[in-house]
Amino acid sequence: RSLKERDQSLQNLQNTLIVTTALVTLIAFGMGWLLAGLTLQPIHKITRTAQAIGQEQDFSRRVNYDGPPDEVGQLAVTFNNMLAQLQESYQKVAHALEMQRNFVADVSHELRTPLTTLRGNLGLIGRTPPLPADVQTDIVKDMVEESDRLIRLVNDLLVLARADAQRNLTRENVMLTPLIEEIIRQAQQLASGRSFNIQVEDEIRVKGDRDALKQILLILLDNAIKHSDGDIVLTAACVNERIIIRVVDQGDGIPSEKLAHVFERFYRANDLKPGTGFGLGLPIARALVEAQGGSIQMVSETGKGCEVIISFPMA
Repeated sequence: RSLKERDQSLQNLQNTLIVTTALVTLIAFGMGWLLAGLTLQPIHKITRTAQAIGQEQDFSRRVNYDGPPDEVGQLAVTFNNMLAQLQESYQKVAHALEMQRNFVADVSHELRTPLTTLRGNLGLIGRTPPLPADVQTDIVKDMVEESDRLIRLVNDLLVLARADAQRNLTRENVMLTPLIEEIIRQAQQLASGRSFNIQVEDEIRVKGDRDALKQILLILLDNAIKHSDGDIVLTAACVNERIIIRVVDQGDGIPSEKLAHVFERFYRANDLKPGTGFGLGLPIARALVEAQGGSIQMVSETGKGCEVIISFPMA
């Protein structure tokens, strides 16, 4: 028999298979491309968000993902969590840099005044003809006072730097009763005639550095002496395995809008009152308290005095 008809059928089948295979391949490629695009769309969003964040440095942006919690969804959630952590770290670094700039500016401002006074007085002493002896004596007295002021400022800055670095702070059991008695004796020498009401529970111990604790309480008592005229109350008690120390004065108090800034460096709630210092006492106290694992806060109302509350871990 002739094979022409069979060969024709096989040729038709071959042509059909070639065309069908090509068509199916094109359809599969298109569907795969479409599915891949839909699957990778969240990843493209993550890529675009990362590029935009890198260009704008806006760590508050997030990836909007509404799909199922599959691998891509977990990637989007992880990326958003990483952005949240980066935003928090960036804000902390920016805040630290801002505080550093403000601190340098404040230190420069505080140093400028005594240095300018010293420079001016040196010029007066070197005048020709020389000034009268009594005037020179006053000038020398001013120079000594400004030099002492510079020394106090530098010492405060050194204490603040050590407290920030948590250097030279021991952690030992400190009996509060003898420590507070010693502090009150020194405070009475600073303000003779002032009355101190002491209420300290017996046999309570603080886990911390004795010298640092002494300096903290002296700072608080010194502030109370400077800003009030009535009795000063100092109490210490054990509450929920914490040692709570309170220093209460009967002064004019601090307005609420200024109360939030009292622990900032070089901030003075009352710049008009003489002898208010450099505004470093409370920041030093806070740094020393936090370096020993404690906390400090101030409560005050205008006309009702101030109350400083310190919490330390119990020994």
